Parts: sequence; structure tokens; C-alpha cells
Amino acid sequence: MREPNDSIEFFVWLFNGRCVGLNKTCWNQGTDRSHIIPKSRGSIASGWKNIVFHCPECHSEYHRMGASENNIEMLQARREKYLVMFGREDYL
Repeated sequence: MREPNDSIEFFVWLFNGRCVGLNKTCWNQGTDRSHIIPKSRGSIASGWKNIVFHCPECHSEYHRMGASENNIEMLQARREKYLVMFGREDYL
């Protein structure tokens, strides 16, 4: 198992370089680490398990949508789906 960390290289590997999208599949390459729960909410938002990989468009759209409980749950489910799809269940 690879050691989790906050480096961009780790997230490229973890999500196979893919954007996890939002409500649907995004076919773009991921380039941005995006916090599921905003950093402004304090320590609950810290840690690598609160981060997904997004393309710039999806990252901006997530910020525009706002971090409602529904949007947080949607993005957590997308994170789980992608980790399972890429055989990274150990990182759920």
C-alpha cells in the first residue's frame, strides 16, 4: 500500500490522473486537489481523505454549487466510486 500524503503526485496516482467529476462523469484530466468539505469548516476538513482530484472546470463548478450537505455527500460518493473503479479500496 502506498503511503497517503497531500502531494499532487499522490493524488495523480490515487485517482489515476482523472477528474472525478460532479453529478456525471468528466472525461478531463484531473489537475486540482479539491476539498470535499471546505477548509473553512476547520479540522473536519483536514486530511487526504477529504480531497478529490478535479479538472479546473469541475473544481470551479463545485465552488459555484456550494458545499451543501447534498453536494458533500454527492462528492464523497464520487470519490468512493472512483477509488473502487481504480482498485484503491484500501484508501476509502
